[in-house]
Amino acid sequence: MPPPLDPLGPSQAPPPAEPPARVGGAVAALVVAVLTVVGPGLMIYLGFWFFLLAVNLPGIGFGIATLTKLPDRAEVERYIRYTWACTFIYVALFVVFVIPVAVLFMMVLFLSH
Repeated sequence: MPPPLDPLGPSQAPPPAEPPARVGGAVAALVVAVLTVVGPGLMIYLGFWFFLLAVNLPGIGFGIATLTKLPDRAEVERYIRYTWACTFIYVALFVVFVIPVAVLFMMVLFLSH
């Protein structure tokens, strides 16, 4: 009769599991990317149609792609980084677009009186 096997021996141990993908981080990045549509929406409402060109479509696309990659932890992390990078770049460009519009608005406001 063979000796009993140790249930925690090297041949019986389960392989170490990776930590799960950050679903919360992926959802947060997508929600923030979608919320960036509010800025151009407001500007379009005010009559500045060229702000339609500044919608954060790449960030939203990467956010959706992140959620489709959920089983693969490395892909999720990479796409979360892409989503946040697009969102931060978008916010910086939006500020660059808003400053001239604000200056133009102030000039019209002061020169009209």
